[in-house]
Amino acid sequence: MFEPQPGMRVVVRYSDGGQLTDALGHVLAADADSVTVDSKRGPVRIERASIELAHEIPPAPQRPGPVHSTVSAADLRRISAQVWLPGESVWLNRDAVAEELTSDEGAVSAVESGWLLRAAAGADARANSALVLTDPQIPAEEALGAVEKWYIDRGLPPALQIFSGEAGGELDSASAQVSQLLRPAGFSPSDTWLTMTAPAREVAGAAQPPEGLEIVQSDQAHAVHLAAWGHDDTEDMRALLHSAPQVIFLSAVALHPDGSKSLVGTVRLAIASKWGWLDNLVVNPQLRRRGAGKALVQAAARLASVQGIRSLGCDVPAANEEAAALLAGLGFKEHHRFWFAVQEAAAGGNAEQPAGA
Repeated sequence: MFEPQPGMRVVVRYSDGGQLTDALGHVLAADADSVTVDSKRGPVRIERASIELAHEIPPAPQRPGPVHSTVSAADLRRISAQVWLPGESVWLNRDAVAEELTSDEGAVSAVESGWLLRAAAGADARANSALVLTDPQIPAEEALGAVEKWYIDRGLPPALQIFSGEAGGELDSASAQVSQLLRPAGFSPSDTWLTMTAPAREVAGAAQPPEGLEIVQSDQAHAVHLAAWGHDDTEDMRALLHSAPQVIFLSAVALHPDGSKSLVGTVRLAIASKWGWLDNLVVNPQLRRRGAGKALVQAAARLASVQGIRSLGCDVPAANEEAAALLAGLGFKEHHRFWFAVQEAAAGGNAEQPAGA
């Protein structure tokens, strides 16, 4: 049975005085007795006993056009955070002042509002940065100071993730509020990253894997996957890889004449908020340009489409022209851009940067 969680966008049909009524919006709270939805008519508290039907729906479009291209950059960053969320994560907003920032060990925060602080030993910047998602409702200087303290306390370089509002456009409003404070505070920007989106059905197409190549599906990350991605095989890393509501790992396996098999490439498909998100797409450097990467992306798109997922997203470094070209050739287009700003001197170390698509 579908279980509404804070941060989800849902539609709930329920009985109100004997009449069926719908509430559409983001879930503000959910407990054993009720679900509260932030609808157009304000917060609506719905007794669970009165609920007839409930299901999750994608983020609302911001303008007319194809679904995958008309959602806001903030909503896509929210989804990206949902599918790569370490256990140590906490929201910074007016309800969580700097001195009171806490995170229960092993608990995963629901994606809500403000700045999302994330920390994961051994992971890259996607899991070790503060996502500047919305206005935290406290002064930007105070919020930045809280970020610095939170990461330094954990022996990590303070880092933020900021993003543009649309492809090639100006910074999102929340990012713009803090951007002018970063360089004076010793933060340096990373290279540019692209968020690309596409319609799942178009990407899936009808193509089959090249001859001699098999696409294998798994719901668990195996040691061979972690090795291919350059991750240590630790409990924390496995938890991070499985942090999305639903995860599928796809492997491109070469079938050799002698009956042996070898891993050619792999990709992770995560599903959240009715979107399919691709990451950790890697192909053996010696076996590129033979169709494995394309076959993996198309297989992931087909799996998502079968589940009723209409849109796909993927984050890729702008400098990785080969990966960007592969995605573009399958129908992906740039939606917006983002950057990591890192204050390396504060923790006396270097921030590990994300690699790959």
